[in-house]
Amino acid sequence: MRNFTRRLALLPLLLAACSIFKSVPPSPPPRLLHHGNTASLDITNGIRVVASSELPHGFVPNPDVPPMWLAQDMGIAVAGSIDGKGIVIGLSGPKMRKLTTITSDSSPGAPGGRILDVAASPDGMELATAVADSTANRLNLMVIDSISGGEGHMVASFDGDDRVASMNWINRETIAIVIRSSTAAAPIASNIETVGSQSGLYLVGIAGLGSVTHVDAIRCPLARLSFSPNQHFAVSTGDRETAPAVIDLHDQSCAQIPATAPIRVLSWAPDSSAFLYAAREPKGANIGVFRFSPATATSALIAVSSSAAAYASDGTIVAMGNGGLSWKRIARDPDARAKAEIALINPRTAVVTINSLGFQTLPAMFAQSSMVFTTASDSAAIDTFVPQPDRLLRELIDYSYPDRSAFVLASGTARGPLLMSWSSDGRSLAIVDGDAALAMLTVIIPPR
Repeated sequence: MRNFTRRLALLPLLLAACSIFKSVPPSPPPRLLHHGNTASLDITNGIRVVASSELPHGFVPNPDVPPMWLAQDMGIAVAGSIDGKGIVIGLSGPKMRKLTTITSDSSPGAPGGRILDVAASPDGMELATAVADSTANRLNLMVIDSISGGEGHMVASFDGDDRVASMNWINRETIAIVIRSSTAAAPIASNIETVGSQSGLYLVGIAGLGSVTHVDAIRCPLARLSFSPNQHFAVSTGDRETAPAVIDLHDQSCAQIPATAPIRVLSWAPDSSAFLYAAREPKGANIGVFRFSPATATSALIAVSSSAAAYASDGTIVAMGNGGLSWKRIARDPDARAKAEIALINPRTAVVTINSLGFQTLPAMFAQSSMVFTTASDSAAIDTFVPQPDRLLRELIDYSYPDRSAFVLASGTARGPLLMSWSSDGRSLAIVDGDAALAMLTVIIPPR
C-alpha cells in the first residue's frame, strides 16, 4: 500500500517533467491532399464525408453548445443566433441537408421569450429549453420532441427575473437546472405542485404528471454543473460570482476546489472516482490540466500548458501537451516551441507512455487546444494550433487510443470557434464552424 501511494503521489510530476516510460514514437500523422471542406478547414483526402450542409446566412453558432445528436443519430441540432435572435436548427435527411427550425426566440417552442439554454436528452429524442418569458417575468422549462417538432410542452415554471446557470439531463426522465434569482423569492409552479422558489439546484421530473424538487440543503452558490457518471457528485465550475466546488449530491455538501474560477471540466473517470479540469496555474496565468479526487478533496497537476485531456474507457488518462514543459520553462522562454505529444497515464500504477504527434507548437497553443473524447471507440478529436509565418494554422487531429495512432482530419487558417461532438457509437464526428458569413455542419468518419 505504501509503495502504491508513493507512485500515485508522483503522478503529477511524471507528465510535468519527462516521462519515465516512453514508447517508440509513431510516425507523424499522415498529411494527405485535401478533398472537401468545412466552413473554415480543408478536409484531408480519403476522409469519408457523410454530411455537409451550409447553415442559414447570418447564422452564428453558439460557442457553448456543441452539435447535438438526435434520435439514434438520425439528425443533429445546432444552436446559435441569427441577427441576435436565438435559434435551434435541426438537420436531417441525405447529407443532413434538410433544415428545420426546432425552436427560436418568441416561437411556439419559446413562448413570449428568449432562449437561455438548450440541451438534448441522453437518447436525443427530446430537447429541453430554458426560456425567459419577459411578458410574465417568468422562466419556463420546455421540452420539445426532436423528431416531430411542434410547440413542445412546459414542465416547470419559475416566477421572477431568473437566470440559468446550468441545465443538464440527469437521465431520460430528469432535468437538473440551476437558477439564480435577481428578485425576491417567488413561487415556482409545475403541473402538479407549487413550492417555494429561490436560487439553487432543482430536479425536474418529466415522466407522468411530473415533479419539481429543490435540492435546498446545498448551501454553496452554484454555477455550471458537470455530473459524475454515477450521479453521486457534481462539479460547479464557478464564475464571477461563485468559486469552483464539488457537490456531494447524497449528503448535499460542498468542497471547494483550489482553483481560480472559472474552471472547465474536461472528463470524469468511468468509476466517478476523479475528474479532470483545465484551470489557471496557482500563481500565474498559464493554463494546465489538473485531476481532482472527491474522496480526498485533493488536486494534482497532470499537464502543464494544456487544456486537452480525457479519460479512456479503461480509466487511462489521455492528455495532449509536452512532457518537458514546466511553469518555470514557459516563464523563461514562452516562445520556445515544443513537440506535441500524447501522454497515456495509468492512475493506478503511475506509468506514463508518451506518443509523439509529429509537429511542434508554442506552449500558448497547447493551452488553447481542446479534446473531444468518446469512450464508445476510445477516440479523441483534437483541435490544436500551429503558428505559421503568415497565419495561425488550425489542425483537427484524430487520435485512436486502441491503435496509438494519429491522423490529420482537416487543417486551415484558424477562423472563429469550432465545435465538435461524437455520435453515440463513436464512429462519426460532427463539426460546426464558421461565422455569420458562412457557417456549416460537417459530419466525417475518421479512418480506423
